[in-house]
Amino acid sequence: VGSEMCIRDRLKTEEELVCGINAVSQIIKTRPSSVHSLFVNNVSNERLNDLVRDATKNKIEIIKEKSSFFEDNFEGINHQNAAVICNKRSEESEQFLDPILNKDEVKILILEGLTDPHNVGACLRSAAGAGVDAVIVPKNRSCHLTPTVRKISCGASELIPFVVVTNIVRVINKLQEKGVIVYGSDLQANQSYENVIYSSKYALVVGSEDKGIRRLTRENCDELIKIDMSEKMDSLNASVSTGILLFEIARQNKIN
Repeated sequence: VGSEMCIRDRLKTEEELVCGINAVSQIIKTRPSSVHSLFVNNVSNERLNDLVRDATKNKIEIIKEKSSFFEDNFEGINHQNAAVICNKRSEESEQFLDPILNKDEVKILILEGLTDPHNVGACLRSAAGAGVDAVIVPKNRSCHLTPTVRKISCGASELIPFVVVTNIVRVINKLQEKGVIVYGSDLQANQSYENVIYSSKYALVVGSEDKGIRRLTRENCDELIKIDMSEKMDSLNASVSTGILLFEIARQNKIN
């Protein structure tokens, strides 16, 4: 039995503590060699038993902990009595995009100015469901791959490349040079998202609820689109907007 102290302070720089059954399961399945320890509660639960079996098969250390361990380490988070210490999933650089952009179909999501990890995690989940090739975020003033993002994404953060770039506009121009059509989600747009015929090589840009996408980014998009709203509401949550737009594009292009 392990200790019940908070272990976040003892993690090495390259390590992180990730909780949640879906996230933990995906990490063990996709990169088991990066997992140092699996923590589970003594709860009789088939999904937890599956995790233990997968960890055993991959020779991962299994540590049984009491509820207090999870409460100490994941206050206010639905930890589901499962967690791992693993090496951080690497964030990719701009060069990672090069082979993706040479494909016949390109599906990119650009998140500009999203700082809430719950929003970013939910966006990653929608992106994975819609078959997106990569998610791009700016280096500054945006949320990156935090443990909370991984938990909220329900494993999607392990399935989709997370690319951090220094200049969003430069990347947009790079995409356009490769024939990618860039659609910007903007409340002031004249065009409803339902009336657009989307390219099979696309990038969707979504900004924060309060500020939207930046003026310079907006000016560099090929087309601006909006979701028509009731007069009772000004805007949708960014992750909800992202899901609606991605799945309309996926519907037209057929998810694969």
